[in-house]
Amino acid sequence: MAVCLLGAGCGREAGTYPVPPQQSLDLGVDPGHLKAYVEMDDPTIAEYIVNDISPERGIRKWAFLHPELKFQVKDTSHLKFVAEFALPEVTYRVTGPLTVSAAVNGQAVGSIRCDHAGDWRLEKPVPEGAVKVGEEIHVTFEATPRWVSPEDGAQLSFFLRAAGFTQ
Repeated sequence: MAVCLLGAGCGREAGTYPVPPQQSLDLGVDPGHLKAYVEMDDPTIAEYIVNDISPERGIRKWAFLHPELKFQVKDTSHLKFVAEFALPEVTYRVTGPLTVSAAVNGQAVGSIRCDHAGDWRLEKPVPEGAVKVGEEIHVTFEATPRWVSPEDGAQLSFFLRAAGFTQ
């Protein structure tokens, strides 16, 4: 019986078969690729935060002393920078009106004077040549005055909800 089993393995060759057709899976944007615009509850938001923006999950994040984000764009024609943010009543009661300004790659793009607590939108055209396609774009914010905690000196500027570039 052992001879029969050994002989069974020596029969025909397996032959050759073509490789089955290959298909690519659409897994979305490659990790590490930045978009032109991001909301603070985006699952990849940590990739956009450079400095002084709170890490907690949610639809808004605190902007501290020198908040900074990074982006990339695919087209620079008619580009506008947009930031959506809110001033909470609790900090506004202490600071009063404040001015929020933004800079793109170190170039000022504009500011807005906020004279009440609530929702605000800063939308300004980006100067020609300030950004390049495919390169990281750094956006910084400044807010004056900022709320300063009497307990630990922490400085809060505003609640950021979304920011980035539109056309």
